[in-house]
Amino acid sequence: MKRRLPLLLSLLVPGLAIAGEPIDFHYTNPQVLAATDAKAVGDAWFARCASGGQFADLARGYAPDPRLTREQRESAEKGFDRARFEKIAQSTYDRVVADLPQGRLTLCVDFTAPDDAFTRDRMQGVIALTAGSGKVVVKLHPQADWAKLLPYVLAHELHHSYWAQEQFHPDAAFTLADYLVFEGRADYYANQVFGAHPAPWIHALDDAQYSATLAAFRPNLGETSPQVLMGSMFGNPQAGIPMWAGYSVGHRLVAARLDGKPHDWAAITAMKAAEFIPAAE
Repeated sequence: MKRRLPLLLSLLVPGLAIAGEPIDFHYTNPQVLAATDAKAVGDAWFARCASGGQFADLARGYAPDPRLTREQRESAEKGFDRARFEKIAQSTYDRVVADLPQGRLTLCVDFTAPDDAFTRDRMQGVIALTAGSGKVVVKLHPQADWAKLLPYVLAHELHHSYWAQEQFHPDAAFTLADYLVFEGRADYYANQVFGAHPAPWIHALDDAQYSATLAAFRPNLGETSPQVLMGSMFGNPQAGIPMWAGYSVGHRLVAARLDGKPHDWAAITAMKAAEFIPAAE
């Protein structure tokens, strides 16, 4: 009965999705190929995929890439198995909303450049971003086996989508502690529901690096500046912060708090960041 409760609630609360509600897929590539005005395409993409989202400004980096040639886009389109993508995405969405009921999903899909070795190799073919509640953008490397990791990546982003729906407050400060737990919870959820993912960003630190990095983060846990947040999460070699340090620290903090305990995912998502930060030794 506990697993069915979110579905029951979604039936009773207007505007919340139920398993089986179709995703609103938006495929960027055909729009770009058919367009004659690149700016108009970009504006239309933003209106459909990001506008009104709590993190809309962050999504601009996922807009159609003008560096992709027509030939590259045509080749990517030809090799894309849309039916396979939609089947995986829909089943993932149905599974997630059973735990985290949320409004209908607009899923915008595009391709990376074929020479994007970082996405192909390090990210295993999939990168994604949540523009806001019910708004997720995915980019696929046209030559990678993106299907294997797509459920994990979508679950991670849909966790962000649910958090944005339930917990986002525009006037509230978003601190480094918040960011660590925000990403850590999303990765922990995706790992628990869809199985371990060899995500490089959650295994970027060994035990000694983790301890040293958490100690280095402690004086800045209340910081809100973009420089501190980005440097901590993605790495800052000049400051001695390894690549993806914040993601690894966040995941380990959440795992330490939740491993071996019952998982009420909605309640976990409502927990304050401070509940995941251990006292300094």
